[in-house]
Formats: sequence, structure tokens, C-alpha cells
Amino acid sequence: MADSNIEYAIRRIADQAYLWDDDLDGRYVSWEDDEDNASWLDTEALALNLAELDGVAHEGADGPVLDEGYEVVSRQWRYEEDWTEED
Repeated sequence: MADSNIEYAIRRIADQAYLWDDDLDGRYVSWEDDEDNASWLDTEALALNLAELDGVAHEGADGPVLDEGYEVVSRQWRYEEDWTEED
């Protein structure tokens, strides 16, 4: 379950591209310009694990650590039925 309706993804800093992994297994990976095409995950820890699986992080003393040039980004989400006209 997502923490406070927040989801997490990995972004490459140089071009602001987002990591996409179709089955979250490291086999088919690409970098996407549109954040909606990123692999968004429920926790920062899951995003870091995916980054390690996809070769942009390494194992540190306390878990995966992103390689230089990558960052974890987050965004808030809501169910579509909760939107109002002001949204």
C-alpha cells in the first residue's frame, strides 16, 4: 500500500528521463520523457530496489544506493472519482 498516496520513481538527472521497467524484472527497461510512463512504486525502498535491479544503483550498508546522476522522485496521486471540478 502506498504511503499517504505518494508514489516513487527513479529519474535520470541529466535529461530528466524516468525509469520504466515493464514487468519490474530488469528485462525490458527504457528511459521515458513522460513521467506518466515511469515505473511508479508504492515506497521509496521499492523504487531503490528496482534501480539496483536495473543497474543504476548498488548495494550499500543499509540497502540500495543510487549511482551518481540518478534520483528518487515522488508524486501524490488520487483516485479519479475523488477529483473535483477545480482539479
